[in-house]
Amino acid sequence: MKLLLLLLACLPLCTARRLGRCEVARIFKGQGLDGFEGFALGNYVCMSFWESKWKTHKVRESSNVGKDYGIFQINSFKWCDDGTPGGKNICDVKCGELLKDDLKASIECAKIIVKREGLKAWDTWNDYCKGRNMKRWVKGCDLKRRH
Repeated sequence: MKLLLLLLACLPLCTARRLGRCEVARIFKGQGLDGFEGFALGNYVCMSFWESKWKTHKVRESSNVGKDYGIFQINSFKWCDDGTPGGKNICDVKCGELLKDDLKASIECAKIIVKREGLKAWDTWNDYCKGRNMKRWVKGCDLKRRH
């Protein structure tokens, strides 16, 4: 019984994935982030690397209030719902949805954040990506549409 409980507790962590750079770039491009709100695709790839190292199931305590979830480390107090008291849930999504490998909920929520606040909403973008060469983040990735 203890082993079963241990396995069940481990399941979300054991299935966590760390995506590769080009895989992230292809998913982001396929879901409309290339050029979204005027930002080249490399900006999103760069920011997400510095936020989560492209780990889809990353959850960490926020330096402010709540927790940060998923590849973009989206905060539960403002953007998603995890039961944080006073949470706003502006993206209208359960925080657990931001941990899925398909990244759909994460990308949709990130688009809402970028529309409202721009990429400057993420300190990592300001610190490590803004004003730098973003082409290197997608260099060598086959981003052509496949038919």
